[in-house]
Amino acid sequence: MKRLLVVVWCVVILAIPAVSRAGALEDYEGAHDISIAAAASVAAYSDRIGEIASRYLEHNGWQIDRYVQTQGHDGARFLLAKRDDSEGRTTYILAFVGTENAADINYDLQVGKVYFDGNSIESFKANAARKNIPDTEPKVHRGFFEFVAEGLAAKTRSAGPAPRLLTDILLKDKDSKIYLTGHSLGGAAATLAGAGMISMGVNPAQIKVITFGAPAVGNAAFAAKFAPTLNLTRIVISGDPVTGVLQDLIGGYKQFGREIRWFLPDYADQPHRVTEYVDLALKNYFDKRREARQAGVEIAEPVAVEHGSGKKVYIAPLKDTLPEPLRAEFWYMQEALQDEYREKLPGCTLAPEGDTDDWPGKAAAAGYHWVVVPELSVTSLKREQHLYYITVSQTVYDARTGAIVAMDSFSTGTYNLTPLEAFIHDFKGINYTQEPWIINHKREGMTAGRVSVDTATLVH
Repeated sequence: MKRLLVVVWCVVILAIPAVSRAGALEDYEGAHDISIAAAASVAAYSDRIGEIASRYLEHNGWQIDRYVQTQGHDGARFLLAKRDDSEGRTTYILAFVGTENAADINYDLQVGKVYFDGNSIESFKANAARKNIPDTEPKVHRGFFEFVAEGLAAKTRSAGPAPRLLTDILLKDKDSKIYLTGHSLGGAAATLAGAGMISMGVNPAQIKVITFGAPAVGNAAFAAKFAPTLNLTRIVISGDPVTGVLQDLIGGYKQFGREIRWFLPDYADQPHRVTEYVDLALKNYFDKRREARQAGVEIAEPVAVEHGSGKKVYIAPLKDTLPEPLRAEFWYMQEALQDEYREKLPGCTLAPEGDTDDWPGKAAAAGYHWVVVPELSVTSLKREQHLYYITVSQTVYDARTGAIVAMDSFSTGTYNLTPLEAFIHDFKGINYTQEPWIINHKREGMTAGRVSVDTATLVH
């Protein structure tokens, strides 16, 4: 008996690391999905930040399309991103824009409920017009329903033989995976769209809904009907008033799905702002990636293949010059910057953290030809609380002579971005492809292989 107990105990001990790795991998993959959804949610907006996010998604291999309403109609605006994996399977991200203009506010304020049932756009609209439906039946917010119903009839602007209905695209490929996402009103629309797609015959296993700061969309009967089948993750920043406004002020609404609650840093005070959700999604991704590595999970890094004796690039360590209120941001900035260098300068060597002693001499002695020195500086705006100018500078030296061969500097204010987002926006401004030293570097030996980029660092 004792021998049996010993054997069982040994099996349990051996299984613990595997279970730990599996849990860490699942958390990492979930964080990756959330970071992609956050990127798409901000890219759905038509402002400057949305345009920046769209460019970074496209840079990471996503094909982006947008949907517009027919003339004279308002309603949801979509961003549809598509990417095929190495085995030919397609992943779609359908992001709904949040409250963006006066028409959207009008949808927000239509707080009455309508009956939600059907298997086509037409039947959903017909059922929504029915009167005297008891509250024991699924009902949803009238404004949110109209926002989505008009949008489901939207057509792509892409070139082709004829405009295509969004629903036709999503229902055609039943082996594909579809992420529905959005911030605020966009998140409510994503939830309704997911419920509608299930009702219209889409396999629930294909659908994953991730919302950011979204209000409840329906009554208890609606939640009871779709909670078992709709894979819904709701990201909520503590203190965001929008997520509970309908339940608190009007009543008769119920949230459902898995809730993940995040907390703002002390310097931030706008819990509903979309950029705060993106910022915390990035940090969550980096945190979960670190935890996965610590648990022994193998996570692919951006890689390159070197041929011959090509010139080598040494990246000097970034010094922490952040003011005290922002000190917690530095590790995340390092992670984002290192991912950028691995992608833009494949084959480079990243200096160990804290290696600040005589790195020029060490780089030259080790045979490196170029030394890249990134620098970070922050200016606090004295008249504005918690507003900063984040400046990223980069100097490239010839390691053999010490001569400066290139200098770049970019600065971004945190008026509409978080400090981490401003930092990423700065170093994204450096155009490596046009630098003479990069051109010579590639010509003289180092040929990069295909790079796998962490999307989370590319969304701003």
